Amino acid sequence: MIANTVIPFTSNAGSQYLIKLSLFESGLDFDIPVMDVSITLVEKAEKVVSLSDLINICYLIKDYLMDNRVVLYYYCDHGGDDIFISERNSFRSPQNYRSNLFERLFDFLDTENYVRDQIIIGDEDSNDAHFISLISREEDKSHLTDISIQVQKMNDK
Repeated sequence: MIANTVIPFTSNAGSQYLIKLSLFESGLDFDIPVMDVSITLVEKAEKVVSLSDLINICYLIKDYLMDNRVVLYYYCDHGGDDIFISERNSFRSPQNYRSNLFERLFDFLDTENYVRDQIIIGDEDSNDAHFISLISREEDKSHLTDISIQVQKMNDK
């Protein structure tokens, strides 16, 4: 069984984060471990996180995926007070923005050996929508597809 993992990260300006990877508790039976990814700000030192820090966080997550045969589950919450959204993206809800940012950053990395799927629950343009990203190694694509289907069914209930 795979263990829960906490990866500390300090930004260039000194903000401290914890990247938590914990077993996704859904009550569903998956053929491969599904790890819930959570990024928590512990101590804030700057108003806006730099692009290089965001990329470094994604590299840490990618390294974890490279070292562990799992599917990553990243859920974007409804919190919006702590996120700067530029004028260009002001039409997006905070969770849509976070989801899009995470996916673009992960795509920016050399991820040709990885696959991802996005699940949008509810109306994507509303503030009530939920955004979930699933990421796995290419070799586990069939597992990712099965998990995506099960998660969507679970949320349709």
